[in-house]
Amino acid sequence: MNGYLPENASAKHAGGGTEHFIDLLRTLADPIRLRILRLLEQQPQHGATSTGGLSVGELAEILKLPQSTVSRHLKTLADAHLADVRREGTSMLYRLSDAAGHNASKQLRSVAKQHLDHDPLAKTDGQRLSHILRQRDSATDHFFGKHAPHWDSLRAQWLGDSFHSESLVCLLNPQWTVADLGTGTGVMLPLLAPHVEKIIAIDPSPAMLKNAKARVSDQHLHNVELRQGAIENLPIEDHTIDVAIVSLVLAYLPDPPAALREIHRILKPGGITLIIDLQPHDVALFREKLNHRWMGFAQGQLEKWLKEAHFTLARWHPLTPKVSRSKESQTQVPDLFAIRAEAAPV
Repeated sequence: MNGYLPENASAKHAGGGTEHFIDLLRTLADPIRLRILRLLEQQPQHGATSTGGLSVGELAEILKLPQSTVSRHLKTLADAHLADVRREGTSMLYRLSDAAGHNASKQLRSVAKQHLDHDPLAKTDGQRLSHILRQRDSATDHFFGKHAPHWDSLRAQWLGDSFHSESLVCLLNPQWTVADLGTGTGVMLPLLAPHVEKIIAIDPSPAMLKNAKARVSDQHLHNVELRQGAIENLPIEDHTIDVAIVSLVLAYLPDPPAALREIHRILKPGGITLIIDLQPHDVALFREKLNHRWMGFAQGQLEKWLKEAHFTLARWHPLTPKVSRSKESQTQVPDLFAIRAEAAPV
C-alpha cells in the first residue's frame, strides 16, 4: 500500500461478513472519526503539494482537539483498516487506506459525506486543511528560495557530483551484449556489467588484459569475457553485439576508418556504437607521453568516416570542457567529445 502499513490490524476485520460490517458501523458512528476520514479523503495523497498524509499534529490543529484525542481516534481507524500510517522522519503520517475503498466502507462513508457536506464544522475543517497545505508549500518555497543559489554545491556535499550521470546506466537494456573495445585495464566494466547480459572486453595488450582480468575477478563480474585482439580485426562474430563502446581508443589506431568498418561488422542491424575521444588539439604531450597517433578528431571528419562505414544517425556531443592542466607539465588538457551512431544494414 505505497509504504503505508495498518497499525495493530486485527484479523477479524480482514474477513468481512456481518461482524466486520457491525464494526464498521461502530467506527463510523463517531462524528470526530467521520471528520478525520473526510480530511484524509480531501487532502492530496501524492504530489508536490503534499507529503501523502497528515500528521497527528496537523489533524489536531485542523480539528482543534488535543493530540491525544486525535491519536486515539486514528488508532481506531487504523485498526478498522480505514486509515494507514507511515513514518516520515519523526512524524507519523496518516492517509485514507486502500481498504477504505471496499464496498461496505465506501457506501457508509458516502452516506456520512452527504451529511457532512452541510455540516459547518466539516466546512471549517476543509478551510483549515487548505491552510495547512498552503503552509507546506510556503515552507518548501522558502527552503528552495534560500538554497537555490548554492543548491548544486549543497547537494554535491551530501550526495557527490556524479550520481546523476552514473545512474543513467540503469537505462541500458538488461538483454544487451556490449563490446568494450580497447578495454585497457577494464575501468568501465564494473559500471556496465550489472546492467547488461554480457560484456565482451577486447584489448590487444596482454599486460592491459592482465590488469583487467584482476579487476573482473576482484569485483566478481561473472558476465564479462576478456579477449585479446585488435579493433581492426576483432575476435567477435558478425552481427552479435548490441552496443560497441570505444573510449579513448581511436587516437591510438593507425587506420580509424578500418576500425569503424570492423565495428559495423560485429554490430546487429540498428546496433549502437559510442565513441569517446579528444577533440582536435595541438598538445604535444599526448603524442610524446601517451603515444597518440592522432591529435584529436573533428566532428565532420568522424561523421564522414562513420557514414562510409555504413553508420547512420550520428549524434555528436562535446563533453563539458574541463579547465585542467597536467600536473607534470602544466599543459592544458584538450576537450573531449562523445559521438553515437547506429549500424545501418548493408
